[in-house]
Amino acid sequence: MHRPAFLGRKLTIHAQLHCAGFPNVKLLSRFVTLRITLKALADFIGKAVTLIVTIVAARRLNADPFGVMAYAMATGWLFGVATDAGLSMYLARETARLRSRRLLLEAISLRAGLAFVAVTVLLVMAPQMVPAHWRMQFIVIVLAQLAGAVNETIAHYFRGIQRSEIESAIHTAHRLVTLVWALIVLWLWRRLDYLAIAMLVPPLVAIAVSVVIAARLSAGDAAPAPDTPILTPSRFFRDVFPLGAGVLISALYFRIDVYFIQLWHGFQPVGGYNAAFRLVEALRLLPAAVMAVTFPMLVTASDTQLVRRIAAALTGAGALFAIVCVLGGSIIIPLIYGDAYAYAAPAFSILALALPLFFLNYALTHQVIGWNGQVAYLGIATVALIANVIANIVLIPTQGINGAAIATVLTEVVVTAGCTIALVHHERSAQRFIAKVHYEGLL
Repeated sequence: MHRPAFLGRKLTIHAQLHCAGFPNVKLLSRFVTLRITLKALADFIGKAVTLIVTIVAARRLNADPFGVMAYAMATGWLFGVATDAGLSMYLARETARLRSRRLLLEAISLRAGLAFVAVTVLLVMAPQMVPAHWRMQFIVIVLAQLAGAVNETIAHYFRGIQRSEIESAIHTAHRLVTLVWALIVLWLWRRLDYLAIAMLVPPLVAIAVSVVIAARLSAGDAAPAPDTPILTPSRFFRDVFPLGAGVLISALYFRIDVYFIQLWHGFQPVGGYNAAFRLVEALRLLPAAVMAVTFPMLVTASDTQLVRRIAAALTGAGALFAIVCVLGGSIIIPLIYGDAYAYAAPAFSILALALPLFFLNYALTHQVIGWNGQVAYLGIATVALIANVIANIVLIPTQGINGAAIATVLTEVVVTAGCTIALVHHERSAQRFIAKVHYEGLL
């Protein structure tokens, strides 16, 4: 008899979580609320640091170095997503089901190897991407973003064991150190190369701290170490790679507009668009914090009731933010970045229209992935990327950064539709299976 994939595992998930030491929590219990608060605070600090550094850099650096900085940060983020290869979500999901020290070590080893490959590719690509006099600064900033992405992968182990407060503490510490160093550099020297180094060292230290703590915690994991590797090539390409490919494609449709803007309009508009985008990105810390804490519960959910509750609350919050940003865009951008960036205000207001969809899609995509829907997620992301590229090609040449913002809003509509279809199909399949089991008297 065929059954939906997640139902076959659900019969043992709760027992496994109990053996692994997980408490039986509810969505709004004190246990979950505390971790959401801590995670939200840590993410707020992280987003605030990025935003403050961006604001100060916009005011202290000239237009060209600021544009190169934005270009490098977007490139580094994409490199980080590409080399993650789905390991972060896979590590959190599988650890939420059954803790395994060997899985942790294998995931970290593979993540480090992929990061090394990315560094090699970066050194080859850099001469074609930026002028020679900006090359070193570009490479170091990309490495800083890549180091942060590696640390993020390790942090997903803490999420899987429902110890997100550890992730929050490490993240907060390293981001605050980054802020102090960056502000000192921008205030005293106003040099992009010094700023790049200030951005690179803290995440490298955070990686070392995260590895040590995760290794100590995993020493008491419930699952005995198997004799054979867990992340075999076949399992990687079946369970991990589709998820990684989907996340990479979603990252591409999320930031590929930067490359179209640079291609048709140069580095200066890239800086303005990045300035507007950073403000919108800072507002997404709320859904990110909520999903980081509630993801293990979505993994074990048997229907869409939980994700509906989360999605409704997040969408409402996104709508409130959107109203403020759309109406106040012409005031917010010049006030924060200065009059030199007032041209980015319309793009900011357009991007703000996507906030309710951003918030909603955080919940929907996590539920799709939590139900082993990495192949469905890959398909959704692919369609969204195609739509985004077409919209960018049509809109950016004539409308510049405003066209890129419109393309982003349209892409989020595609993601919402795709996730909704996938989840409805999955839930109907589960209901049919349960009805059949009841009919046959097996429950």
